[in-house]
Amino acid sequence: MPRRSPGELRSALPSRSKSGRPPVIRGLSASANRQIAAFERANGFRAGEVAHSFRRWSISVRRPPDDRFWRWTDEHPDAGCSRDPHVRTTLERATWALRRKARRELREAMRPLDDHYLSRTVHNPFVRRDIPWWWSRIEL
Repeated sequence: MPRRSPGELRSALPSRSKSGRPPVIRGLSASANRQIAAFERANGFRAGEVAHSFRRWSISVRRPPDDRFWRWTDEHPDAGCSRDPHVRTTLERATWALRRKARRELREAMRPLDDHYLSRTVHNPFVRRDIPWWWSRIEL
């Protein structure tokens, strides 16, 4: 009975990143990325979840406003997340868990995205005041 070759067995395994390392947020220091990884481990997130949330927030904020029918799905992982505020909440939680210098770095990386989001939305006056600002915005 013929056996399967090692290459055939490896091709059936789930794919992983080339380097074997979880994704990081480019532009942040190694210390900040280590603190983010520690936050993910301590709070039960998958490795690289904060970097993935940063990427999704970036994609969703920069997508054209007439692209409203897209939703985050497994079939279209690069399509963004339809202005998903959950990813911004994940980023905010991570930000407050970091030390001051790393927090500043992450905030500086998020500032252009937040500014772009604020420029394309208006405040909803009918929402409760105790919710975060990114949940209380209306798209133009």
